[in-house]
Amino acid sequence: MKKALIIGINGFAGSYLRKELEGSYDVYGADIASFDDKVTAIDMLDEKACDALFEQVKPDYVFNLAGQASPNISWEKINLTMHLNVDLSVNIVMACLKHCPNARILLIGSSNQYDISKCQNSEGLLDEKTPLINDSPYAVSKNTQEAMIKLLCSKYNIDVIFTRSFNHIGRGQRKGFVVTDYCSRIASLENGEIDTFKFGNLDSWRDFSDARDVVHAYRLLAEKGQALETYNVGSGRSYYIRDMVGALIEKSELAMKKTTLPPRLSDDELIHYRSDNSKLYADTGFVAKYDVFDSLSEVLEEFRMKAASSKKEQS
Repeated sequence: MKKALIIGINGFAGSYLRKELEGSYDVYGADIASFDDKVTAIDMLDEKACDALFEQVKPDYVFNLAGQASPNISWEKINLTMHLNVDLSVNIVMACLKHCPNARILLIGSSNQYDISKCQNSEGLLDEKTPLINDSPYAVSKNTQEAMIKLLCSKYNIDVIFTRSFNHIGRGQRKGFVVTDYCSRIASLENGEIDTFKFGNLDSWRDFSDARDVVHAYRLLAEKGQALETYNVGSGRSYYIRDMVGALIEKSELAMKKTTLPPRLSDDELIHYRSDNSKLYADTGFVAKYDVFDSLSEVLEEFRMKAASSKKEQS
């Protein structure tokens, strides 16, 4: 059985990828903390520790899901963002080159790398040729990550596939993202912790996927993708944030009584930006399986359970 090493295995996407691969691969993990013997507690910024990990595991596939993933946080932690998104990836690639040079590496990028104002078509489709932008330390770090690893690939003939992944949601995602923040607010309202809540900017369309679809795409790319190519990973559908938040509020009688959504803007007033995932489909056959609105319900139920558990502990 081939070995798969997931860097950042305890994170949101990492935990889903582990479930996706187990049974078909001998799955190993690396994260800042370890909870079982298949996961190594390690700081991947430590070159010697990273080297020792690859010397021990010698994986056939490497999935780098570690890093700093928030544009907002990147402004507060600029140096850390660059270290986690650039230096860490360099450590992985060089250790892999030394100990398992035939391994395939999947390096995760972000749709935040795209300059959406330069979208080349009327349908709002962002393909892999859309110009990039450096409008936050996060975007700079991801663009630098990609450029640096491509440079190393050209010099050392390393097998790397790059993604630019769009928004994904599911159980286990922390607060700090639009879906989890509103789920948390609804659960807090129902739990009596707050009386109402204000809305942020809901007037945008974004491409969302269920995390289970995203990690399935990662697996298919590792197995069938073309080396040194970059792939959009997204549903190919755009969702109006107001509609998603509205769907969450409709699942709560109290939220419907206590809150009032701002008016819906007409479709002509906003551009529907979404991923062009035709390249992903052409090379791997990927098709999304999960309904994003079902995913919303699952996330809300998780936050309700957390709120109920917290209230029980305090009583």
